[in-house]
Amino acid sequence: MRLGLGIDTGGTYTDSVIAALDTGEVLAKAKALTTREDLVLGIRGSLAQLDRELLTEVRLVGLSTTLATNSIVECKGARVALLLAVPNPANFALPPGNPAEQTVLIAGAIARDGSVAVPLDTAAAREAIERLAGQVDAFAVSGYFSIYNQEQELQLKELVAACSELPVVCGHELSGDVGLLERAVTAALNARLLPVIGELLAAVRAVLDECGVLAPVMVVKGNGALVGAAVAAQRPVETILSGPAASVVGACRLTGLADAVVVDMGGTTSDIALMQGGMVATSREGAQVGGWHTRVHSVEIRTAGIGGDSKVAVSGGSLALGPRRAIPLCRAAHQDLRFAGLLRERAAAPARRAKEGESEFCTLVQRPRFAVSPTEERLFAALEGRVLDRAELALCVGPFVELERFIALGVVAEVAFTPTDLLHARGQLALWDAGASRAGASLLARELGLSDSELLDAVAREVTESLKLNIVGKLLEADHPQPVFRSAQGRELLGALLRSAGGTVAASFAVTRPLVAVGAPVSCYFPQVAQELAAELVIPEHAEVANAFGAVTGRVVERAEALIRPDDADGFLVISAEERRPFVEFAAAQAFAEALVRGAAARRAKESGGAELEISVASEELAAPLGKGWGDSVLIERRVTATAVGLPSFIA
Repeated sequence: MRLGLGIDTGGTYTDSVIAALDTGEVLAKAKALTTREDLVLGIRGSLAQLDRELLTEVRLVGLSTTLATNSIVECKGARVALLLAVPNPANFALPPGNPAEQTVLIAGAIARDGSVAVPLDTAAAREAIERLAGQVDAFAVSGYFSIYNQEQELQLKELVAACSELPVVCGHELSGDVGLLERAVTAALNARLLPVIGELLAAVRAVLDECGVLAPVMVVKGNGALVGAAVAAQRPVETILSGPAASVVGACRLTGLADAVVVDMGGTTSDIALMQGGMVATSREGAQVGGWHTRVHSVEIRTAGIGGDSKVAVSGGSLALGPRRAIPLCRAAHQDLRFAGLLRERAAAPARRAKEGESEFCTLVQRPRFAVSPTEERLFAALEGRVLDRAELALCVGPFVELERFIALGVVAEVAFTPTDLLHARGQLALWDAGASRAGASLLARELGLSDSELLDAVAREVTESLKLNIVGKLLEADHPQPVFRSAQGRELLGALLRSAGGTVAASFAVTRPLVAVGAPVSCYFPQVAQELAAELVIPEHAEVANAFGAVTGRVVERAEALIRPDDADGFLVISAEERRPFVEFAAAQAFAEALVRGAAARRAKESGGAELEISVASEELAAPLGKGWGDSVLIERRVTATAVGLPSFIA
């Protein structure tokens, strides 16, 4: 029996699964708290709970990780110099802000037909590389229309190699889509992530060796496909949204459904995606993360800031849920008995108006690696190993410390009532201190003038309504891709319609595909969600570790594209980053393009660790209508795409 080990490092938990790769049977599973300050600790804690004998039989390890996404959001990684080849540097307006520390514009450009429009200024490039080599850790290269001819990007790459030993990343290696700036951002982010992912993979390998797991590691990309660790180390930006993608793949494998709505409810977010015809919907627009629009193909996911650890608070006299994440009161009280006592004491005290900041708590997650002021150091000393409210913190360190900055960086965490506390207070979950959850509910209820049971019902209703809003919003966007469903006004109207029961006008929605819910808390919330959306609910066995299961049961998927365009002269051009070839007959151009992309997709899939490949080719034509009497239309271009899908070569 061929065994695989799946590991998923989520925002709250690190899950691990040992599965039989031939049958999909889950033989062992475990959870441990994710240690954001050092992901390896959480991985080690999760693997330590698995059967050691089974671990030694594992033949393949699949890893999905939040590290790329978190590192981009938190601005971590290498210092990068971006070399951008453009037609006229003097007149090129570069938008403010990009992921690179240094950006240099170099004269050079490719035309849409793949010919050289502006020769590359190699002298200026060499001067810039020599000047910057001692100031940065890596180089990124992006060129004007380089997707139609990689020549100038490769020239810049060779110049970097000749002038320094620093790593260099080319935009055409990561994306074949139009968009100079988006490809440049993608290349710069990839360069920035090189040491981050490299260190993680090395540390994971060390933990696996400790556990007697000698199997090779593959990593889940943002589109749900697997890629060998060596390739992931070179193209880490492709692991953006790795975790959500793994959950969708896991849901597919656990249910066997070809068409469904998948919702993964984790600790920090709920991720919603569609399966159609056995394929997960992916976005050609490119993943957006940390404010950057990339050209990384990823699963088309709607992420809602609602999960087991979403902060519940009172805002403007009303209940507010998420999107900020907090440590649940029950978990914090389990780890800090002084805090547990404080909560119970305040809940039992006679009702009084809370002082400002008295009901908002914080704790230290990790000390920052950068230099801090003496006042900031007092903050970290006060919070280390303790949970304090903001009022007490102000007394300790004064009002001038930027607490919000350290919360955003993940250095300090808020501690608050969460949906996890709701389940503890209702007796539906018993992991930590349920008494602390009940005390927290009493304090919130007091602020809103509700009884404790009314408060718990209100939080449960808020979770249900938020899930409904985001599921329906995602489906409406898919059916009708219009901005109205993404706007604040559209969301407000949709929310009002979903909450309209008992009003003058009532609306109802019916989800026509099965609703697949995965994640640890889904059995507590989704029966009600599915009932109100008239949806068939499927909660598969092992739903709580679907991410880890998806991490090891995915496939290798690679694509290659070429364009066929009318030539300025008679005939047609086949254009790709690697090739530019003219043809007189369209049929010959089509045949060549198909053979070209088949070969490129197969080569990339093998490099990514795939075997037993199945390759399909599809064509999409863009044409313009002609005037009356001139025929139906004229060809603008035809895009020919090959997709290679295969098993990991280690188990094929």
